[in-house]
Amino acid sequence: MSQLNVNNVTMRFSGVVALNDVSISVNEGEIFSLIGPNGSGKSTLFNCINGFNRPQEGKINYNGYNLNKTPSHDVIKTGISRTFQNIQNVPYMTVLDNVLLGAHNRIDAKFTLNRWFIRSYREKEEALALEVMDFLGIANYESKYMSGQPYGIQKLVEIARALMPKPELILMDEPAAGMNDQETYEIAKIIGEIRDRLGITVMVVEHDMNLVMSISDRVGVLDSGKIITVGLPAEVKAHPKVLKAYLGEGFDA
Repeated sequence: MSQLNVNNVTMRFSGVVALNDVSISVNEGEIFSLIGPNGSGKSTLFNCINGFNRPQEGKINYNGYNLNKTPSHDVIKTGISRTFQNIQNVPYMTVLDNVLLGAHNRIDAKFTLNRWFIRSYREKEEALALEVMDFLGIANYESKYMSGQPYGIQKLVEIARALMPKPELILMDEPAAGMNDQETYEIAKIIGEIRDRLGITVMVVEHDMNLVMSISDRVGVLDSGKIITVGLPAEVKAHPKVLKAYLGEGFDA
């Protein structure tokens, strides 16, 4: 059963077609990677799923929710969370407080008052945040301020915040961008564990082809807003247009 369905989506910006009749599905429990050159429409597709952009044509459905009509701030309530290509941490807050920002889907006026006056509410959220941070190996950073933290730690904090709402699907926009080989290896392990240990479906946009081919159940390829192919990593790796346009004839996963 498909968890996320993107059907014939077209997105234009002032006449420029960013997505052209795009259709893909992401199945429950899989790691689905989306690849393509800069400007191919990958982040635009994430923005359409996440409600930041509204496609002019087509439909996006997730577990019965019509995402075309879901306000961006309510998409998290459907079970979808996201990390961003550019780190969105608050430098003057602690690592723990940055992670706690991910609990916003459970915050309303009543909860805010209870959290202010009743310590147990705050402790419950902190316990969950520390559990998530421990899962990612950054629990010992809880009281450190975000400013000045290594880039790799900041990326993990971004992931931790996205895990706080307990999503069913997480969109990860270039999680390995700017990382060295060892950090990329650790990110690959984390992505696998998010799916295997936490049971969360993962959709990844990434340029590191070795990472993509090693973690993905299926891979989709975008070129100039159009889907070239979707298939198993080995199938995509061998696709003539993919070899020529993205991976290079000598690519070896």
